[in-house]
Amino acid sequence: MRYEFERGGTTVATVLWEGPGQVFVQAEEESVRRQVERFFHAEVTYLGGGIGFEEGAEALETRRRDWNPWEFERSCRNLAHRMDCTVRRVETGPVEEPREVAAG
Repeated sequence: MRYEFERGGTTVATVLWEGPGQVFVQAEEESVRRQVERFFHAEVTYLGGGIGFEEGAEALETRRRDWNPWEFERSCRNLAHRMDCTVRRVETGPVEEPREVAAG
């Protein structure tokens, strides 16, 4: 999935999500690119798989966020709001040729 962030009729950033942990950012302005990358590549703290309790503390681990399609779309809309942009989804899947219907 690809999302384009637009401000004033100009695309300021493009974000491509190809699967968990695979987010790619393109932007003309360096400051915009850094802002978008920081948002999508931020590390998130998770409850660790092997929970070890040390004086009541939970085992936590920090790693890059693995987005699912719904979270990614919602996050794009949240980021667009922060950046005062509009966002639109651009289809990236294979395009099928229209089939001709035989007259009969």
